[in-house]
Amino acid sequence: MKFSLKDQIDRDIRRYGGEILESSELKKAYLQKHHNWSTVGEHSLRVAAASLAICYALRKVHIPTDTSAVVRGSLCHDLGILGRWEKYSSKKETSRKHPADSVEVARALLGDLPEKTSDIIERHMWPGGHSKAPNSLEGVIVSAADKYAAVKDLVEGSDIRHTGLRYFLRRRLKK
Repeated sequence: MKFSLKDQIDRDIRRYGGEILESSELKKAYLQKHHNWSTVGEHSLRVAAASLAICYALRKVHIPTDTSAVVRGSLCHDLGILGRWEKYSSKKETSRKHPADSVEVARALLGDLPEKTSDIIERHMWPGGHSKAPNSLEGVIVSAADKYAAVKDLVEGSDIRHTGLRYFLRRRLKK
């Protein structure tokens, strides 16, 4: 039986991230805005889905990846940002501190957190800010998927979606 890509992604997210999906933290994540048009929860699922799609593509060319670490790292990478307006004084502080806070949330949810998963979460802001480069291929995958999902989050609810990129840019350049 062959699964569609969407079915494969759904299956692996549930298989490796089931306890995270059922957590009160992820439920809270659906209530907090993120990237203007999305929520932390929606964004985290988009990062997990994009990361898995990359993993499946790499598998086709015989490059193995740790799917469990990718799913868990993706789902937890921004959970430390919850309550950001009370925790952090600026966007810069949020950007710098939420990765370490996300590792702590992941440890509370999952108990023993493998080094690779911790590294994925802690270094997901790379190449931006003050983040160091990930120590694994999986970390690079999640970081790239995070940037892709963030752009998608920003565009999804914007004028680009409704009017087209050319019109949107023309309007912005006139301002």
